[in-house]
Amino acid sequence: MVIAGLLMVMAELLMGIQTGFDLVLGGSILIISGFAGMLGGGWQLSIGLAIIMSIVYIAYGRGLVKSKLIITTTHTNIDKLIGQKGVVVRSITPDTAGLVRLMDEDWRAVSDEVLYEKDRVEVVTVEGVSLRVQKVESPKSSKS
Repeated sequence: MVIAGLLMVMAELLMGIQTGFDLVLGGSILIISGFAGMLGGGWQLSIGLAIIMSIVYIAYGRGLVKSKLIITTTHTNIDKLIGQKGVVVRSITPDTAGLVRLMDEDWRAVSDEVLYEKDRVEVVTVEGVSLRVQKVESPKSSKS
């Protein structure tokens, strides 16, 4: 059991964190139960302890370990531009990038449609160093 546990730990080290520490913890269970059996009571103790520790790990420990490994993504400053509205400063065509003013800064922008100076636009996504924008329809004034 100890050798199998050591092999599992080594496999985790070779593969990286892709298994989410399952091999390390499973290997540790085998190592601990193997040593307990050697020191105190034979293979029956080893097997029984391995089964109990595995059940406890699967029932409680695995969820705890997985919750600690979850990587959260946060928006960077550039991602916060998505959804912002601005004004075209230099015309944009599907073949030529232009400029859009957003929050008192000029940004390189591309679009699938022709956009002229002073058109209101919204940022759809960020592609490399360019903002992909689309035209925002200006509210129509109602006449009585």
